Amino acid sequence: MKWTKEQKTVIDLRGCNILVSAAAGSGKTAVLIERIVSQVTDPVNPVNIDEFVIVTFTRLAAAQMKEKLQTALEKKLEEDPENRHLQKQVMLLPVTQISTIHSFCGYIIQNYFHQTGVDPSYRVANESELNMIRSDVLAELLEEEYTRLDDDFVDMAKMAKFIKSDTEIEKIILKLYNDAMSEPFPADFFAR
Repeated sequence: MKWTKEQKTVIDLRGCNILVSAAAGSGKTAVLIERIVSQVTDPVNPVNIDEFVIVTFTRLAAAQMKEKLQTALEKKLEEDPENRHLQKQVMLLPVTQISTIHSFCGYIIQNYFHQTGVDPSYRVANESELNMIRSDVLAELLEEEYTRLDDDFVDMAKMAKFIKSDTEIEKIILKLYNDAMSEPFPADFFAR
């Protein structure tokens, strides 16, 4: 594959952590796979694959990354079937940290709770619990706003005459919240 100058820099950079951020379809996954495989197969200073922490935004992306790494490592092993280091890497891949940030943080808490100060019996709320919490928070927020009659809230209510219930206002607020949270800097979304 032919790499751009920037991609080649990411692939070849050593001795530091990096964050790769680029638009969808720009080749991030291919670059990261090449970066990892080149370090794992480095003839002078090979790295074990389980020494990497690879964080993606979605579970699907993490699964795809693991699958592509598996394919790349198996291809290298086909080229050099007696290479014990490569054999070991294929075996280590299932325990390598390739996950979402949420999953990685969960892993850290579960395995290092004594150092994080977090109760080891914590758990992540399921979707129905999160929906209930959101609903309670929104109901409380709207009640406070109706009581305060803040000018911005009153203006919004006037603009939204077509809204017939608090449920519709809650949906609008949740939509704005979800849109903001999908941005790298949610506060900037609201400032715009």
